[in-house]
Amino acid sequence: MNVTALILKIGIVVFIVEMFVMATFIALGIAHSWTDALIDGIGLTVLSAPLLFFWVIRPYVRSRRKIEDAAEAARHHSESNLLQILNSVVDGIISIDEKDIISVFNPAAEKIFGYSKDEVIGKTLNMLMPSSDAKKHDGYMAAYSKTGQAKIIGIGRVVEGMRKDGTIFPMDIAINELEIDGKRVFTGIVRDITERKKEEQELISARDEAEHASKVKSEFLANMSHELRTPLNAIIGFSEVTRSEIFGPLGDEKYKEYLGDIQDSARHLLDLINDILDLARIESGKFDLNDETFSVADEINGIINFVDASHIHLHKNISDSLPLLHTDKRRFKQIFLNLLSNAVKFTDDDSDVTVNIFVNDAGCIVLNITDEGIGMSKDDVKKALMPFEQIDTGLGRKYEGVGLGLPLVQKMSEAQNAKFEIESESGVGTSVTITFAAERCIAH
Repeated sequence: MNVTALILKIGIVVFIVEMFVMATFIALGIAHSWTDALIDGIGLTVLSAPLLFFWVIRPYVRSRRKIEDAAEAARHHSESNLLQILNSVVDGIISIDEKDIISVFNPAAEKIFGYSKDEVIGKTLNMLMPSSDAKKHDGYMAAYSKTGQAKIIGIGRVVEGMRKDGTIFPMDIAINELEIDGKRVFTGIVRDITERKKEEQELISARDEAEHASKVKSEFLANMSHELRTPLNAIIGFSEVTRSEIFGPLGDEKYKEYLGDIQDSARHLLDLINDILDLARIESGKFDLNDETFSVADEINGIINFVDASHIHLHKNISDSLPLLHTDKRRFKQIFLNLLSNAVKFTDDDSDVTVNIFVNDAGCIVLNITDEGIGMSKDDVKKALMPFEQIDTGLGRKYEGVGLGLPLVQKMSEAQNAKFEIESESGVGTSVTITFAAERCIAH
């Protein structure tokens, strides 16, 4: 309550008191007329006014002044703190009224847009937007004013801003509404995301380049492998014909021995090229499967006979009640041959390699090969599953190969919807498990 209102109320109270005193004076016979009563009442009021001023009005006014001064100081302090916050935040803060007139433009907004506060306050927000976005903004605000349905209010989005020099840039903006003194005020939080967009575009470009490089590599490997297979097949074929002495004897037995070495080397090289070709096909998405139904046990037994396991103890645990398997037979044989060859190659003399084939509780055919070989650490397993990677055994290149066996097995298994799992421990051995989905298993 201000002082003027207080004096007015006291005046009313004094008037009522005077009327009461006048009526009392007349009733008691102290005053013989209303004129005498009025004079006496005014005199009493005049005599009591100093006391009323010093004992009532003055202390009250002083206390009210202190309260008002404290409130004013608190308001100034709050405004000062708010101003410091607005000036220190890294995001631009812009406020507009219902007519789209800018009323707040903090230093961060000045830095983002290149305008000073004095250049924008009192002007419309459209000056900070490209013309296309300005039209959209006007439409949003008009629709919101009419319907009250928020399409941009309270929703963060990415838009384009326009700097003082005319350059267009991307920015994040979130707009909220509040009411001050009965009027709606819209405040936007703005962040320049030019650098972020640039980094995102660089990542996209790097990804596209990597995908293109991978595709080119895969196509190159496929073409190279195809070109190399043709002469190798000729080498293998002619060396086999010559070694068989179809057109007459060779003479010295050493010739046959050399021809055998040529055939073995050519077949090894052909197997390597076939692996590279398969890997390239898988990576390029051109790996086709020719599914057929066959007996797993028959194929496994046939493959085992071709693997030289004379230096180790090879054990077979093949279930008698295996269902038929419907998948690519050639790829299945390739998977098993790669796994068995690896197990035999990396297992020391007189150690065990075990082949387990069974049906699990889910009706899936499970192929497991376990060895007591050199094994691998967890880091070595990750490396072994990368194409062309070789694990450093500390013994030089004791074991032949280019690091395609396990990666190829894993990718071929996944191509057939089979689950690939590997467990290994350095110095203990390795266990690889391939689980074929139940829908590929056919009872007979």
